[in-house]
Amino acid sequence: MNRIEYMTELAALLQDVPVEERREAMKYYNDYFDDAGEENEQRVIEELGSPEKVAATIKAGLSGGGDAEGEFSENGYSDTRFEQKDVPAGREGYTYGGQEPPRTNRTLKIILIIAIIIVGAPVVIPVAIGITLAVVSCVFALFLIFIALVIASIAVVIAGISLFCIGLGNLVPALAVGLALVGTGLLLAVIGTIATVGAIRLCIIVFPGIIRGIVWIFRRPFQGKAVA
Repeated sequence: MNRIEYMTELAALLQDVPVEERREAMKYYNDYFDDAGEENEQRVIEELGSPEKVAATIKAGLSGGGDAEGEFSENGYSDTRFEQKDVPAGREGYTYGGQEPPRTNRTLKIILIIAIIIVGAPVVIPVAIGITLAVVSCVFALFLIFIALVIASIAVVIAGISLFCIGLGNLVPALAVGLALVGTGLLLAVIGTIATVGAIRLCIIVFPGIIRGIVWIFRRPFQGKAVA
């Protein structure tokens, strides 16, 4: 059994414990594992005993049992088994077999992450900037295309109205030409109006979706994962 299996089983056994007390107890033992370090994981499991035993201890402490080793106080949950060993609140001084366990490797992990960032920054930053500029350019180009469609549709409407007016002026001297111009003008005006409405409607639908997609892409790496 490893730490994850141990804590998962313990959490399942504490489902009938009030949420706040269960959270404090789980945090206590989770911190205990953190302070001991991954290399001492099995030692901690052996010392704590089975999850069933720990769960019984927690429940006994919650019910005020006299022989309970764990108890809840105004400072949160604590286990008297570890207090009797003069273990400080953070349990940094806890020893196994009289030997000081290796300190947690959190600092080493942080240093490693910083080193990776420093080494990878000359490559990652230009690539990120390039990708960002490419996305912005594509969105801007798409925006210009839709604007051009709207302008072109409006221009067709204007051309149709102009032909219609010219056709009306030519009805008397040249009836056939005037009627042709009037008909063409009406047709262009109708087509241009439909195209204008369609282009505007398309902009209203497409652009909010594009913006939401971009926001989702940039927020995705920073979204935290819920921890049970």
